[in-house]
Amino acid sequence: MSQLGMRAWSPGAGTLPLSMRDHTGSLTAGTRTRRRVRSSALLAVAFALPVLVATNASAGTAARRHVTTAPAANRLRIQASRVGLLPATSELESSKGATNRGDNSRDGWYPNEPGLSPQVVGSSNFGQVFATHLNGQIYAQPLVVGHVLFVATETDWIYGLNPLTGAVEWSRHIGTAFRDASLHCADLTPSLGVTSTPTVDPATGIVYLVDQAYAAGKFGWFMHAVNPETGAEMPHFPVYIKGPAANNPLAPFAPTKQLQRPGLLFLGGVIYAAFGSHCDFLPYTGIVVGVSTKGRQTTMWTDEGAGKENGGGIWQAGGGLVSDGRNQILLATSNGFGSASHPVGQIAGSSPPANLADSVIRLVVQPDGSLKATSFFSMHDDARLDSHDWDLAGAPVALPATFSTPKYPQLLVATGKEGVVYLLNRAKLGGLDEGPGGKDLALGEYGPNGEAISTAGVWPGDGGYVYVATLASANGGAGRIDAYKFTTTSKGVPGLRLVGISSQTMVFGVSGPVVTSNGKASGSAVVWVITAEYLQAYDPVPVGGKLKLLGTWTVDGTDSFNPPGIGDNVVYVGNQFGVVYGFGSKSLPAVVRTRTKGVA
Repeated sequence: MSQLGMRAWSPGAGTLPLSMRDHTGSLTAGTRTRRRVRSSALLAVAFALPVLVATNASAGTAARRHVTTAPAANRLRIQASRVGLLPATSELESSKGATNRGDNSRDGWYPNEPGLSPQVVGSSNFGQVFATHLNGQIYAQPLVVGHVLFVATETDWIYGLNPLTGAVEWSRHIGTAFRDASLHCADLTPSLGVTSTPTVDPATGIVYLVDQAYAAGKFGWFMHAVNPETGAEMPHFPVYIKGPAANNPLAPFAPTKQLQRPGLLFLGGVIYAAFGSHCDFLPYTGIVVGVSTKGRQTTMWTDEGAGKENGGGIWQAGGGLVSDGRNQILLATSNGFGSASHPVGQIAGSSPPANLADSVIRLVVQPDGSLKATSFFSMHDDARLDSHDWDLAGAPVALPATFSTPKYPQLLVATGKEGVVYLLNRAKLGGLDEGPGGKDLALGEYGPNGEAISTAGVWPGDGGYVYVATLASANGGAGRIDAYKFTTTSKGVPGLRLVGISSQTMVFGVSGPVVTSNGKASGSAVVWVITAEYLQAYDPVPVGGKLKLLGTWTVDGTDSFNPPGIGDNVVYVGNQFGVVYGFGSKSLPAVVRTRTKGVA
């Protein structure tokens, strides 16, 4: 996918050119790019260090305060957090916090935002409350962590902003960002620093992020651990990421060939980061790396575990790695080069092959910290899909309890770029050609309804809805948000039914939808999406087959697939010009706008 393409392609242009139909939010002319491109209520944090306050940075420049606080005592104490592991059963919605798309399910649902009701959002009193200029493009989702809005940019600057005013409280330059031009790659121009969304350790409040940089005499990818109160680096960090993969010594980790786009996952004291390709420069594979909170790389796993095959990049349109239980990781991979790179023939889902491009995969963390694939799903018509570059797109989404039946309590939604939505059983993903007649063993496949190149969003209220943003395509689908209603048969088989579409057209670079609400209260939810120049808000329940538009606000040119951040009853949007916008009620109660240190 192309950052440049996002500004060059229009909804009437038909199917996306090959140079724009893949994985990162950036353009590689004439090639098939195979990569890639919630915060709820505030965490109650008691901070041990003083707040460093700065003013908003002027346009095109960084905030000038550079944090130099020594990190020796920089430990944060969180009174209560719901960022960490998701239960293995049905209560996925109990784990909301500061990570990509709200929690480890990646469902995009933020249930603790009563100040973002349809009545508020649709009123003249709702709108832009601040716009803060930072240094560098913003691909990572802004996150509310403790009392700050944490933002990272492609020029390797990180910031802590006041989440209600946008004032810069601290800033730090964490490295010298990589320059794409040095590889003749018109990708994330001009700099490639922090592209993925960070995550947070719920036990300490420390923020973890990955950047590509020149640092300490090395070039490559680094895992950082940052105190969100000050921006200071924690002891034993940054960690230099290196290979080869434990399950394939022939698959080296080449820093210039890999791109770290998916949001990070915190799981059991380890931070996991996934990689895809950088401008399709070989060799590359899909890779997952684990780094412990103690500053040690614990594992490196590749989805091309046999031979010297290439492909299978993990990009997920920026959506984070998923977890639905202790030691469990779910992810989606993209195209491989040649049939040897992906599953071929009838294969049971419980017996994953070594090479797993074009697949939804379950990894299990082993006692020694290594990763093992234990289940998978791949499309039966992979060869046809691959010829069109129609691999899996956004992150898989572990659906919450609303979307379940006694027979199928654990469901998952995956989206393919052809515009097909796959409803899978997380307990038995489906393998390859295991269905009737050698077709897919899926609970449901819906579409194609336009090319889908983002992660689905979920509203568990009103009976349950799934939202998928699509683009205009050769299949005849128009760019829009599709609303699917959760259904069940008399035999308890779950399904989805397309019941409505958005009134506005979606264009290239559209973010995956996210949903805010006051719990599951009917009438409290709003569906949010960013489409190129605009932030849009919709009612979640279609009327007459249409999602009602509540409002649209200009956010200039946004970066591909970057979802809005949510927290403090404010919606945050970062763009390619380094601007962070805050949208909310212009008359929030004074008690809400007064933030006392250490009190959420």
